[in-house]
Amino acid sequence: MSTRVPRLEALRSEASRILETAIEQYQPAAVFALFSGGHDSLTCTHMAAEILGERLTGVAHIDTGIGIPETQQFVKDVCGHYKWPLQIYRASENTYANGTPNPQVYEEIILEHGFPGGPAHQFMYTRLKGRQVERLVRDYRGKRGNKVMLITGVRREESTRRMGTVREVNVVSGGQVWVAPMINVTSQDQHDYMAACELPRSPVKEKLCMSGECLCGAFAHRGELAEIAYWYPDVADRIHRLEQAVLAKHGRTNGWEGRDDDFKYNRQGFLPLCVGCEQRAELASVVAP
Repeated sequence: MSTRVPRLEALRSEASRILETAIEQYQPAAVFALFSGGHDSLTCTHMAAEILGERLTGVAHIDTGIGIPETQQFVKDVCGHYKWPLQIYRASENTYANGTPNPQVYEEIILEHGFPGGPAHQFMYTRLKGRQVERLVRDYRGKRGNKVMLITGVRREESTRRMGTVREVNVVSGGQVWVAPMINVTSQDQHDYMAACELPRSPVKEKLCMSGECLCGAFAHRGELAEIAYWYPDVADRIHRLEQAVLAKHGRTNGWEGRDDDFKYNRQGFLPLCVGCEQRAELASVVAP
């Protein structure tokens, strides 16, 4: 590990430069680290908290309504341990800008449209995650024109063709400033950082190789539901029941691991909270026979 220390110090310095430059340029009304429960987002959140201290407004976690409960519990436990202020934004509690309830309930979406498949990933992202980010920004930006900085653990090494070019900073309409301080961190760097800082490892990530906060099924691969059933049978049972409900309503379904015809292709946009799913889907397409 000692030979890696200079590398980790250099990466921390780079992360500090990226964060400080973004803060100076955009003067955000609030700064949040996005923590999905996976190891990249944990590393990034820890790094941001160490660098920014009290300037980090808090940590945000998106409850999609179709995640593995142990993932969210891991997020709560870690934030409690490090005393990071945690805000959980639940899709089921979504509202319009005027405060009118507009809940995004996974089962209701699937019962209406069927299961999404990859082409509808943008649709599912917007409904389950994107609108919650918009709500977070509305809650903290204050007056119109202000910005909220959102820190993400996206890394250039793990980005895919679908994600396009990963940038240090992406400014999105609605006051969102997405910042990627770990842009040049490799998988080995990330592993070494967690070891050096003695960060806890997610049991869900260790078992399923994914954070588990969103099981929308857009990029589910054949056999994935069986893997989930082995470790988390209650979650798999919930999905199986939904498959039966879709079949009963529509008379047909390709299931959670497939794609139903009601979902049409929609162009992939900026999806900063779904890099892991995009990466797994691209790897699956490469190794598929």
